[in-house]
Amino acid sequence: MLLEPSHYQAAARESLAKAKKPGRIILIHTGVVLLVSLLLTAADYFLDQQIGLTGGLGGMAVRSILATVQSTLRLLQIVVLPFWQIGYTYYTLKLAQGEANGASDLLEGFRRFGPVLRLKLLMAVMTAGLVLASSYVASFLFALSPWAASMLQEMEVLMTDGLDQDALLNAVASMTQQAIVPIMILFGLCFLVGFLFLFFRFRLAELWLMDHPTKGALAALRSSHRAMRGNCKAMFKMDLYFWWFYLLDLLVTVLCYGDVVLDAVGFELTMNAFSHYLIFFSLYVWAQMALYWWKRNEVAVTYAHAYRELCPKEAEEEPVKA
Repeated sequence: MLLEPSHYQAAARESLAKAKKPGRIILIHTGVVLLVSLLLTAADYFLDQQIGLTGGLGGMAVRSILATVQSTLRLLQIVVLPFWQIGYTYYTLKLAQGEANGASDLLEGFRRFGPVLRLKLLMAVMTAGLVLASSYVASFLFALSPWAASMLQEMEVLMTDGLDQDALLNAVASMTQQAIVPIMILFGLCFLVGFLFLFFRFRLAELWLMDHPTKGALAALRSSHRAMRGNCKAMFKMDLYFWWFYLLDLLVTVLCYGDVVLDAVGFELTMNAFSHYLIFFSLYVWAQMALYWWKRNEVAVTYAHAYRELCPKEAEEEPVKA
C-alpha cells in the first residue's frame, strides 16, 4: 500500500541531491524532443510549399513523392519518440535506485526495442478495443434513451406526411445530425471510464518493463495490473498532489498554439501563419524547458519511488516473452 505522496517526494529529492547533474539530463531529453518537433514542422511546411508549386498533371509524380516523404516524416516522429520517452522513464527509475549512468540511460528504450514495441502495440490494441466497445455501448444506450424515442416518433410522422424522397432524406439527415451530440457525449463518458481503468491498471507497465530486462510486454502488463490492485485510489491521490505541475504543463502546451487561441478570440495577427507558429513555438520551447528543468525530475522520480514500493525488485526468473 502506498504512503503519503510527500514521503515519496522527499525520497525523490534525496535521490536527485545525490545524482550527478540530473538537470542536464532533463534538458537533453526535452531539448531533443522539442528540436525534433521543430525540424519536422519546418520540413512539413517546406514540403507543403513545394507541393503547392507543383501544379497540373505534369507535377503529379513529384507531388506524390513529396507527399510520401511528408507522411513518412510524420510517421517517424510517432514511432521513434515513444522509445526516447521511455528512456527517460528508465533514467528516473535508475535515479530512484541510485544507479543512474547519465545521458546513456536515455537510449535504453532503443536498446530494448522489441519488448517496448510489443508493449506499445498491446496498449494500442487495448485502446482500439476500448474505442469500439465505447461506440457500441454508446449506441446501445442512445437507442434506449428518450432522444431515440423522440426521433422515432418524428420519423413516423414524416413517413405519414407524404413527403417526397428528397425532403424525407433531408429530414432524416437533420435528425441524424441532432443525434450526433448526445451519442458523442455518451461515447465520451464510456471511453473516459474505460480509459481511466486501463490507465491506472497498467500505470506501472513501462517502469516494470524497464526494471526487468529479461521479461516481456505481457509480463509487464500482468505485473502492473497485480500491483495496482487496491492502489488506484492512492495513485490518483498522488496525481492530485502534483495538480499544479500538470496544470502548468497544460498551460505551456496551450502557449504553443497561441496563434490559434488569439485567432479564435478575434485578435488579428499581421504576419504569415508560419511566422506566428515559430514565434509561439519559441515561447513554448523556453517555457517547457524551464518548467521541466525546475520540477519534472522531481515529479518523475517521485513516481519511480512509488513504483519501488509497489513492485520491489525480486530475483530474475526465466525470461517471459510477450
